[in-house]
Amino acid sequence: MIEQTLFGRIGALAARRPWVTIALWVALIVAMGRFAGGLPGRLGAGGFEIPGSQSLAVQRAMQDRFAQSANSTALVVVHHDTLRVDQPAFRAAVEALTAAVKAVPAARDVTSVYTGGGQLLASQDLHTTYVVAALKGTQGEQITAGGEIADAVERAARTSAALTGPGGFEVATGGAAPFFAHFNDVAKEDLEAAEKVSFPITLVVLAVAFGSVVAAGLPIVLAVASLVVTLGALYFLAGAVDMSIYVTNTASVIGIGVGIDYALFVVTRFRDELRHGYSAQRAVARATATAGQAVALSGMTVIAALAGMFLVEVQAFSSMAIGSMAVVAVAVVAALTLLPAALALLGTHVDRLSLSHLPIPGVGRHAAPAPGAVSAVSAVSAVSGEETGFWHGWAVAVMRRPWLSLIGSLAVLLALAAPFGALRLGQPSPEMLPAEAGPRRATEQLAEAFGPGVTGPIEIVVETPGGAALPANQEKVGPLLRALQGDADVAFAAPSGAGNDVIRVTAIAKAAPNSAAAERLVDRIRGEHVPAAGLTGAAQVGGSTAANLDLSRRLSERLPLVVGSVLALSFLLLVMAFRSLLLPVKAMLMNLLSVGAAYGLIVGSFQLGWGEQALGFTSPGNVTSFVPLFLFSILFGLSMDYEVFLMSRMKEEYERTGSNELAVAHGLEGTARTITSAALIMVTVFAAFAAGRLVPFKEMGFGLAAAVFLDATLVRLVLVPAAMKLMGHWNWWMPRALNRVLPRIELERATAPA
Repeated sequence: MIEQTLFGRIGALAARRPWVTIALWVALIVAMGRFAGGLPGRLGAGGFEIPGSQSLAVQRAMQDRFAQSANSTALVVVHHDTLRVDQPAFRAAVEALTAAVKAVPAARDVTSVYTGGGQLLASQDLHTTYVVAALKGTQGEQITAGGEIADAVERAARTSAALTGPGGFEVATGGAAPFFAHFNDVAKEDLEAAEKVSFPITLVVLAVAFGSVVAAGLPIVLAVASLVVTLGALYFLAGAVDMSIYVTNTASVIGIGVGIDYALFVVTRFRDELRHGYSAQRAVARATATAGQAVALSGMTVIAALAGMFLVEVQAFSSMAIGSMAVVAVAVVAALTLLPAALALLGTHVDRLSLSHLPIPGVGRHAAPAPGAVSAVSAVSAVSGEETGFWHGWAVAVMRRPWLSLIGSLAVLLALAAPFGALRLGQPSPEMLPAEAGPRRATEQLAEAFGPGVTGPIEIVVETPGGAALPANQEKVGPLLRALQGDADVAFAAPSGAGNDVIRVTAIAKAAPNSAAAERLVDRIRGEHVPAAGLTGAAQVGGSTAANLDLSRRLSERLPLVVGSVLALSFLLLVMAFRSLLLPVKAMLMNLLSVGAAYGLIVGSFQLGWGEQALGFTSPGNVTSFVPLFLFSILFGLSMDYEVFLMSRMKEEYERTGSNELAVAHGLEGTARTITSAALIMVTVFAAFAAGRLVPFKEMGFGLAAAVFLDATLVRLVLVPAAMKLMGHWNWWMPRALNRVLPRIELERATAPA
């Protein structure tokens, strides 16, 4: 009896003690919910540094020897169209802003063009300057202080007589700390907006799929519970381990999607078991033994795919992987315990609040059997070859012209993937914020007044053993300075400080920090100017452009390892599940096609700017560095959901009938409605995140939505039937010797009437 399997016993235990199980979950949700809201305050802004890189060495030198960390500054840009910096009214405005910044307790060393600091300049037309402040405390405290400074400046701009006179001043607060403070605020608002949009739409889709409001509500409850518990747990983890600021939104988008997806399959199977006459408790056990086991395998695959991000050895990627892996694990546990307990209590009431009386197409039909659930009628149909249902006819039509279907779908996917060849990666920057955001306006004003390169200086730290005084070491860096000043792509270069046996040289590129021209300049400084100056080994080149370059190269270097590891593990799992060597190869190739198409759409829409109008953003000219690798890991795992549920049904039909064509047709007929519903829900959730205002999460939501849509439609409904028709009985080939020694994973078994 399938109820006696491990997963069947887990479900049966939850069903026998439903109130105890639910009470434990409620207690856990309440406890974790108290801490979930405090998670953003424990997250850090960095984490993209590459161990052993020159950019990291410079960053540490700036912090240790010059007391300037990556997020320790805030600056206030002041502009007036007619007044000049050297006029009294402008000076009064700057002094008012300086006082506002100094009023923030964490601010220190607040300087302006009037209070000192040789590095502070007025623009060439004397209409723009800025006030800069160093910030005290930990990274999280500095980010909080950045937000407080932005608020103080905004109040001063509204109330100070010196700033509100005729003509008015343009004031904006920028710098790393205010940027990440604003990022946090927008990310939280976008997350709440996405949930408000996605949950009602998802409820409607589930209600149509199930024909019952009660059944439709269960997956949403499970997704919310999983997310709250995970965010609460991450609060404690972030107190012990550095966690990236991106963890909250990445965990949320994945948690909501997989939580609903997993619950959908278990609830579908439970209702099918009830229709076959089983009691509620036994139906729960059978549902967890079959669909629950497939959910567990799918969760393991997603977690394994996400674990590949650890191979990059970048802290931000590792923390995003931890957050996403955690929410998937919690969703699986909830689907195997909390959901069975709720289903046991509901029993046949799971179909309450039926929508069958409404004139909505599809509502009122029984939900399609869960993958692998084959009734006596469908078994007879499979043996007789009788055509049943739309999807059966669709599969037959595709297999009637397999080459046309295969070549046509391949052409579409490859065309969509074509822009991926132009991919450029970029680090998070103010350009990803909404146009009205203060940090973005400050960056744009600085770039306009001082040139685009001023927003990301190239910092060069040169070791000078035996002396720290700048004049004494001027000769040591002289050749490097002359080379920099003679470079056509350098706008400015000069020594900017010395201390503890090092001298610091700052160079300003003519191009923007994230541009290809700025990256070529960094390469030229490292590969030509530094060696020619005799400073090989003594000089380290850093700054935001260098950090982005180091990160891009680390990702390019490690990507084959990550992809290879994920592919190998997925291949092994699928071989054990389907007892075939060719089906896993086909599955991986098709998954790569859907991922590649999603990559191409992301590059075209976000880097090349094709989607600016439709998605409401300004293209930064690159794709956020963490998005492609994160998408590969999560998409490859999620695509296995549909592969497992579809192929397990086809395999069962093949073993029943011995016919490859009937296996494909009846397998698609038995799973297409459930897979389509699950994919529609995923697309809805991901699209809600794509509607947010932060470009990285737009990219992530858009890419996930596009990939799932393509995977559930063009791949599963066209490419899979066509390829399986052409492969024929080779689909199911497995060497006997390998079949005997390889461990076996049983996914689903047929359901027979009680």
